[in-house]
Amino acid sequence: MHAFKILKNDDNSDARTGILKTRHGNIATPYFVVVATQAVGKFIGPDDYADVADGLICNALILSLRPGIDAIKNFGTIHDFMNFHKPIFTDCGAFQMVRESFMDGRSKKGIHFKSPFDMKKFVITPEKMMKIEQDIGADAVMMLDDLAPYGSTKEEFELSLENTHRWAVLSKKFHTDKDQMLYGIVQGGFFKDLREKSAKFINSLDFDGLAIGGVAIGETREEMYTAIRSAMPYLDKDKPKHLLGVGSPDDIVECVGLGIDTFDSVFPTQIARHGTLFTFKGKIDILKAENSADKGPIEKGCSCLACRNYSRAYIRHLLKMNDPTGKRYATIHNLHFMKELMRKVRESIKEGKFEEFKEKIIRLYRKDRHHGEYNVGVNVKQ
Repeated sequence: MHAFKILKNDDNSDARTGILKTRHGNIATPYFVVVATQAVGKFIGPDDYADVADGLICNALILSLRPGIDAIKNFGTIHDFMNFHKPIFTDCGAFQMVRESFMDGRSKKGIHFKSPFDMKKFVITPEKMMKIEQDIGADAVMMLDDLAPYGSTKEEFELSLENTHRWAVLSKKFHTDKDQMLYGIVQGGFFKDLREKSAKFINSLDFDGLAIGGVAIGETREEMYTAIRSAMPYLDKDKPKHLLGVGSPDDIVECVGLGIDTFDSVFPTQIARHGTLFTFKGKIDILKAENSADKGPIEKGCSCLACRNYSRAYIRHLLKMNDPTGKRYATIHNLHFMKELMRKVRESIKEGKFEEFKEKIIRLYRKDRHHGEYNVGVNVKQ
């Protein structure tokens, strides 16, 4: 039922457009997967996602703790539970390894966690995670991987890689739902040789899709690109590629040029709640005093709910009051922008103008960055 078809390759880069087929519909790639960690976002929900999201990614680990797998299965699948019937991915939750509220150690067997909800300790193994993700019923799921935190030594990254590769084999073994895509995850930190080693091994296992993990965890932009560029040559060009945790417009267009097809990140929604909004003329800080009497929308020509109905002045007022409605409108705008950005990326590839479009977005979104800075920082899911 699932398949990936490349429609057009860019002549000057590894960018391409394609169709990712799932049991809940087809997705035009490249595209941005909206993060809904607990089957909902902060200040927005499925009614908003219907307009601003082509697909979602939820956190299988957290959903297994609350509301629990039985509560979801009582409805059928995660789609039925949240009444959202477009494609849904689930992440395995290994990112919680870098959060002290969750992490309780690791072993060859799996990841040792403690629930932040009731402080009970438990171990997640590849077998348990595959059962959780299949019970949730998402369209595409991530294998269980081992994420070493930023700043780890090479030896620590090597141990993390050993676990990731061991668990990749077991994840393949215990994943039996042939209508659900299973993605393998490349790790290896910020060492070229480890990334190459991991990419070759994960690629050899013939996963349905391939993901690059272990980035957007506090590294510099140069380190992030070293990790991505070191892995990409060794991944099957015919498989869909997902980049975990990267969501800044400039990084997205650059990574599309490297051959990445799908992305997920909380970055657009995180910064929206704090007043930083995306436009096709660059970022704006709507909290600045210059917007206090501005009767215009966040961006002229934008068709999102916020821009159709409200002024910059009003949205600034709501955010200044720390009102949840203002955070909802700002979040809706940034997610609508991401959807439009990906549409424009696809159109530029089809028209042979991707490099021109990529450079335009990079100029707009890197003009306020320092050399070497990757200002997304740690991608804390929600």
